[in-house]
Amino acid sequence: MMPSDIRLDDEAVRLLEKDKQDKQKITMRDVLQKRRRGFIVYLIGALLPILQQLIQQVMFSYAFGIIDATTREESLKRIAVLFAGLVLPSFFHYVSRRMRIGFMRDILLDIRKLGFRRIIGLPVRVFSRQSREVYLSNLVNDINIIENDFFLSFLNVLFNGGVALFGFLILLFIDYIFALIVLALTIGIGLLGRLFAGRLVKLKSRESDANRDFSQKMSNVFSGLEILKLNQVEDRFQDQTNAFIAVLERVKIRFNIFDSFQRGTMQTLGYACTVLSFFYVGIRIAQGQLDLVRGILIAQITSSCLFSIVRIFPHRNKLLAALGIFDKVVNGDTDEKQELEAGDQPFSFNHSLDVEGLSFSYGDQRVLRHITFSVAPGEKVLLKGASGSGKTTLLNLLAGVYTDYEGEIRYDGTELRTIHPASQNKRIAEIYQDVFLFEDTLRQNITLYEDYSEEKVHDAVEKAGLSELVNRLPNGLDTTLEENGKNLSGGERQRVSIARAVIRGATLILADEATSNLDESLGRHVEQTLLSLDATVIAISHRYYEGVTERYDSVLELKSGNVMSWHINDYFTEAI
Repeated sequence: MMPSDIRLDDEAVRLLEKDKQDKQKITMRDVLQKRRRGFIVYLIGALLPILQQLIQQVMFSYAFGIIDATTREESLKRIAVLFAGLVLPSFFHYVSRRMRIGFMRDILLDIRKLGFRRIIGLPVRVFSRQSREVYLSNLVNDINIIENDFFLSFLNVLFNGGVALFGFLILLFIDYIFALIVLALTIGIGLLGRLFAGRLVKLKSRESDANRDFSQKMSNVFSGLEILKLNQVEDRFQDQTNAFIAVLERVKIRFNIFDSFQRGTMQTLGYACTVLSFFYVGIRIAQGQLDLVRGILIAQITSSCLFSIVRIFPHRNKLLAALGIFDKVVNGDTDEKQELEAGDQPFSFNHSLDVEGLSFSYGDQRVLRHITFSVAPGEKVLLKGASGSGKTTLLNLLAGVYTDYEGEIRYDGTELRTIHPASQNKRIAEIYQDVFLFEDTLRQNITLYEDYSEEKVHDAVEKAGLSELVNRLPNGLDTTLEENGKNLSGGERQRVSIARAVIRGATLILADEATSNLDESLGRHVEQTLLSLDATVIAISHRYYEGVTERYDSVLELKSGNVMSWHINDYFTEAI
């Protein structure tokens, strides 16, 4: 899909996003109201089956009067009415379905767009706290739950509620005393149904979490499938996978068992009340107080009222559970909302980057211990240390990915946590081993769809060392790259990443093993390009390129959670 197809400029979604900025939360009611005309059509379509059922009940009651028919003409008339009652449901179902299906599609599309916007709008520090599979589960599994549970339950609540209401009004007209008795019974059944709500919502939330965990675990297995097969350990991971599946299915079974229990309990009460209503009607007919047609009509409507209430509350409870999932997809969970609080200060790096007393832990594992250092604008700093010493963690801290640290990180005297993420992200660029490229032109992969002048684009291309590639490609900058840039070499991919940093005007570039996947020659050229940029560079690199690495100004060496600062010549003299 082309990026222009996913810019999500739909008017309804745009208005919902504005509501979220005003109210900090989008509800399902907001989503439905933004498509008010479609919702009205949907409601009419949902109410048609109610009309169909009531008409059908009256027609069947009239047709049963054939027993009392005294003429052939009357019998044929009642048979014709009975036949019409059998044909009627198909017509009403078709019309109702046609009126509802378009609105359902539009609402699900809006929810998926809103969920995607929430995820893509998360600050890096928030996004990185969960794996990508969690977000994928939000957009696939959770929205499938909303589709299956919300609309089906919403439709059933409307239908059964309407049947109960109109049925009660008809009973009130025919026999108001009996109508009040039925009302009391339905209220009692309704109160019982509310007792199941809390447990059902909790079980549905667990199902959503289980889907998320399962997606995450399966993704981990598939990402390492080649290694598993090469080492012939498929059986062991097959057993683990079976265990994951068993956990997911147990959660689903618990929900289904409890759902069946609540349905069974409510239906048993419904049957008991229906039997009592039959006794009442039978006695009235035997006493000559009701004719057969009215008696059958009362029995049918009473049964419809009671069983409509019986069916409403299981669906109502599933509706509440689906709304909880909707809130998680569109608004995020509680921890995420707390993490979204950010500073409002502008970012600047014209004087110094000062790290003072910085400590950081992953749980109980201390990674950095009260480290202190300073970096001047334009300085080129090499970050060294053994594997696991905290080099990548330090880069992430400087980039604002993690904010739950002790001590201070100050840019021109402003503490990082008080800086607005958008302002900071415009001036800090990160270059990783794996470069994200997408199926579009080289130009769009460099500009990331921002509007830059042709002069700026060519300047970025030249400084990143991409001129030779651009000249070689059939359509230059407008050549379409294959998926994930498969038609580029490793060095060319890294240069695209560097070009992005240049065109953004980044004042600080954080490079994490940018040359580790490249051969000696390509790695040397990429390292030279990094060091030639008019920006501050802090780079992790295990490689030593003679005549190039010496161009760094200083080395920060991490060891046992502490930091030592070296002049570049002193460090390599000591190392040798």
